[in-house]
Amino acid sequence: MAVQANQQFNLDQPTAQGFVRFFKNLPPKSSSTIRIFNRQDYYTLHGSDALFAAEEIFRTTSVCKMIGAEPNKIEGVVLNKNHFEAFLRDLLLVKQYRVEVYVNQASGKNQDWVIEYKGSPGNLLQFESILFDNKDIIAGSNIIAVKLGTEGKFKVVGLSCVDVVSTLISVCEFKDDDTFTNLESHFVTLAPKECLVVQPPGDNNPEFNTLKQLLERNNVVITLRKKSEFSSDTIVQDLNTLIRFKKGQQRNVQSFPEFNLNLAMSATAAIIKYLDLTSDQGFVNQFVLKEVEQSRYIRLDSAAIKALNIEPRTDSQNPNTSASILTLLDKCRTSQGHRLLAQWIRQPLRDLALIKERHDIVEILFKDNDLRTTLSDDYLRRVPDLQSLAKKLARKKGSLQDVYKIWLCGNNLPQMLEKLSNASNVAAMKAMIIDPLEELIRDLDKFQQMVEQTIDLEAAERGDFMVRPDFDDELKEHKSDMEDIEKKLHRQLQKAADDLSMDAGKSIKLESNQLNGYYFRITLKEEKVLRNNKTYTILDSNKGGVRFQNNKVRDLNEEYMCVREKYEAAQKSVVAEITSIAAGYSETVKSIGTVIANLDVFTSFAGVALNSQKAFVRPEILPSDAGILNLVQVRHPLLEIQEGVDFIANDVSLKRGESHFYIITGPNMGGKSTYIRSAGVAALLAHIGSFVPCDKASISLLDCILARIGADDSQIKGLSTFMAEMVETAAIIRTATCNSLVIIDELGRGTSTYEGCGIAWAIAEHLAKEVKCYSLFATHFHEITRLAEQVPAVENRHVTALVTDDRLTLLYKVMPGICDQSFGIHVAKMANFPEEVIEFAKRKQRELEDVQGKVFEGSDDPEKRRKIIKEGQELIADFAQKCKSLDKSLSFDELKSKITVFKEEILAHNNPYVNVLMSD
Repeated sequence: MAVQANQQFNLDQPTAQGFVRFFKNLPPKSSSTIRIFNRQDYYTLHGSDALFAAEEIFRTTSVCKMIGAEPNKIEGVVLNKNHFEAFLRDLLLVKQYRVEVYVNQASGKNQDWVIEYKGSPGNLLQFESILFDNKDIIAGSNIIAVKLGTEGKFKVVGLSCVDVVSTLISVCEFKDDDTFTNLESHFVTLAPKECLVVQPPGDNNPEFNTLKQLLERNNVVITLRKKSEFSSDTIVQDLNTLIRFKKGQQRNVQSFPEFNLNLAMSATAAIIKYLDLTSDQGFVNQFVLKEVEQSRYIRLDSAAIKALNIEPRTDSQNPNTSASILTLLDKCRTSQGHRLLAQWIRQPLRDLALIKERHDIVEILFKDNDLRTTLSDDYLRRVPDLQSLAKKLARKKGSLQDVYKIWLCGNNLPQMLEKLSNASNVAAMKAMIIDPLEELIRDLDKFQQMVEQTIDLEAAERGDFMVRPDFDDELKEHKSDMEDIEKKLHRQLQKAADDLSMDAGKSIKLESNQLNGYYFRITLKEEKVLRNNKTYTILDSNKGGVRFQNNKVRDLNEEYMCVREKYEAAQKSVVAEITSIAAGYSETVKSIGTVIANLDVFTSFAGVALNSQKAFVRPEILPSDAGILNLVQVRHPLLEIQEGVDFIANDVSLKRGESHFYIITGPNMGGKSTYIRSAGVAALLAHIGSFVPCDKASISLLDCILARIGADDSQIKGLSTFMAEMVETAAIIRTATCNSLVIIDELGRGTSTYEGCGIAWAIAEHLAKEVKCYSLFATHFHEITRLAEQVPAVENRHVTALVTDDRLTLLYKVMPGICDQSFGIHVAKMANFPEEVIEFAKRKQRELEDVQGKVFEGSDDPEKRRKIIKEGQELIADFAQKCKSLDKSLSFDELKSKITVFKEEILAHNNPYVNVLMSD
């Protein structure tokens, strides 16, 4: 955003001093709240906000100026309208800051500044015209409120989520534990930007601190509100105003089952007050109230979202979008499609029939190249943000341009419907897309007729949105005058072309826009014809060309704009009537947007599946009871698209009760993490309705996908690496069932070796024996591989590497069995460690490995070696116990004699491990 400041303060000294006094008396604010002052012609920021804005926009604080008088000077920076709007978008949509915009109600030197607008990541209503006018709403801005209660030993959470784009209020109540495990899964499902909570009574409230950590972990802005705002005293009246009741339905929200969720209703009351929804007439009778059905979706937590790279990771320091599953899949052509895909990827389905319906539609589009290409390139790309337009119509804020956009889209829908109907008679496509779209097109027919009868469609094609002039005589007269002026302007075009020796309409054109009105335009290459030509005045130059006027065009333009203003004044009442009638179609328009969004996502899935380096396949989804997770030659979709990567695919074959737990060992960077992530990503894609990057896939319905991969220190949140991974793993243990997929990588690194190994072993054994979930457990603790000897359902796998001439070559192939050696010293050699350090490391390795370094008959086979060592250790333990039990009153010779007998007994077993120990 680095640009040059081009505006100066326009304050005299007394006015500046008065403002400084006012500014310093403002109440304190958080560092994530930015205050902006609207000075009509420009905007200003002051103090720390000025320094922050200067760095963000101009990349230097040198643009800041000191205002006021010593000793009360403060920094200030000036923003023009373009700077202000770009900065506002960055603050609210990217950085997730709060914004307050002040305006001065007083005149002259008086300082009567009040908040004109305020917004936050979950409350964009007052800034919508700035943020989204002529711009698509790609991401949602859900806001959540949480009210806590108790029921016996359990916490009870009341939750309400409001989406003002889809005009939906989602509520639920549920029991939760001390770490809010269930609440976190709802955050992942609903993807809120902001959460309202009750201001805690004290500074050190453990319950509030836990909730705050949860919100920070999920990148949700926390907003503290007074307890009184969570009062449901007026909730009946408010909801009766906001809810859209169905025909014949009792018009009282108290008849809804959702109304009995008392804590959720209190949370809803807080959001309604915070967003001030009831004061906006456009929201009257527009919202739908429904209960969140969390059981419909696979449970995910923030750790799984991060581990599987589901969404791009952004932060204030590095806002660049990183590779993610969402960016890979999102080839949608509409705004509603982008939003729906972002929702689906956080809400994998648990309904077998719905998943199969999605796969049916994707398969049709996957196989029919002509249909898929036509939809994507010809139809979907022309669809505007119908859900956003529907909201504008309902709020009586729609314009003729908005009405025209909907009409234009409605004109294309019959052809798209015909294309779909001819290409497919599959039940899923008919039920989800064709039949609903056919009915909605019929509902929109009168809207289309109304537009054709009222709007000047020829002018609209040129970007000029007016009522048809034949509506009344005054409009006809103004239209005739405008056409006369336009003829004169075109004659001026011809004169200018002759004067400049150019071709009218080709090398020199007559154009218009709202800012400059009518003007001439030539390309940058032709700019030399205007040099030293005093007849023409250059308006501006950009990559689109040079825009300029002469005196006659300027006069005609002013005359045209004057007549145009009269036309607009005369048509004002007609426009109001058109937009009022159009508001009655808002629900139809929104429903069309929903159907189009579904089709857009399916088309995107099909395109990604087909255009991948190797085509994705349709997975076979089985009931949970089947107990199978079988992926043949599964690939990681983010890695295989990287340039220069020849991905090595591997198999995953998990079956409940037989081999549901893999322990994976091998060298660092050998592919363990990629392997287990690939399985998690494939399972997720299958459950959202996408094809998967495999040769073949059979997956039983899952209820959770849980992950613990790679934890970093979080100093801001006060969590060490070890604490972070223990928090995530504790959630897995509490949540996982036999129908869950659990992927764990390198657990126990943040503490001592033996303690870490013990914890990792205990967790692995619990998941394998007690929970019996599908698990992929990558570890550097080779001792844990012995678990396969105790639990039949545990299998060892290892990633292969080749050592030749002290060089390590990673093969990235996952094979049965245990990795029989560590490659740390080889890696150290590759990193050019000094030779003396390498030799010392080898000596210490031999010392530390001790018995593990013994060579005996059968030790070349890792599985056989472990079995022999285990039997030998049992014999040694039995020998030690017998020696301990000897009568201490016996003489030395008697003790020696008995110990010799015990020794002969142990040697009689001829265990190779014991024999080699006895020979040392």
